[in-house]
Amino acid sequence: MIEYIINENIIDYAVQKFKKNNVLKNNNPSKFGFEKKRILEGYIGERIIMKFLNIKEDSDGFDFDLISNKQKKLEVKTISCKFKPLEDYLCTVNSHKINGVHKQKADYYIFLRILNDYSKAWILGYYSCTDFFKNGEFISKGKDFGKFKFIKANATVLPINKLNKF
Repeated sequence: MIEYIINENIIDYAVQKFKKNNVLKNNNPSKFGFEKKRILEGYIGERIIMKFLNIKEDSDGFDFDLISNKQKKLEVKTISCKFKPLEDYLCTVNSHKINGVHKQKADYYIFLRILNDYSKAWILGYYSCTDFFKNGEFISKGKDFGKFKFIKANATVLPINKLNKF
């Protein structure tokens, strides 16, 4: 995984995008994770990947976040954490679809973890979306993993150590 120091420009970009999109007034129930903190963290993750991959513009769509310089659709998945993640931690793609899996129209998922104070991130790796659902484990809403429970949605998970590295 690649450690990345988050600077103020990245935070400012994410805050401005959040304000511009006026997310709290948009009540689109088809979007999972409709919480201010998670949306802002998602924008921080998108901006980190834009800088890391030298992508000039974001796509700002529901089915994918960015288009790579090789014209691949990228969906950036970012979650916050208290410390550097371990290689056996899970990468998660949630689904708002009640009885199954909603698959976005992206080519690749890119996974990040960011510290709760937004000072540092880890670019964990990437995985083909098609292969993620083939090789990942489907978790039904409500399944208990002991330390945590999938309470909001169905999900598909894959350990960090299975991702492709940059």
